[in-house]
Amino acid sequence: MSFLKGVLTGLAIGYLTAPRSGKETRDKLTNGAKDWQGQINEGIDQVKSQVDQLTGKARATVDKYADKAKNTYDQYKNDSKSDYNDTIADVAGSAKYGIDKAEDALKFN
Repeated sequence: MSFLKGVLTGLAIGYLTAPRSGKETRDKLTNGAKDWQGQINEGIDQVKSQVDQLTGKARATVDKYADKAKNTYDQYKNDSKSDYNDTIADVAGSAKYGIDKAEDALKFN
């Protein structure tokens, strides 16, 4: 970073001490500043583009895992309902069997 500061300082001193008229020096400094501004804007645009790409990739990854988690949740939810219904059916079947046995035991032939 200090090397860059030294180069910029040297350029500024060179521009200011060069044997040109004040208008030529100001024009040259203005054009140089515009060039730097253009380069900075290009760099900013590149960074924005890269950030947008990374954000898009991150969003796609998050969406993928969110969908996977939702599908897994729905699967377990449905499996739980199925297991619950099977258990209720087993209990109801056992209760009916018990009632039938009790009725048979109470019948007088």
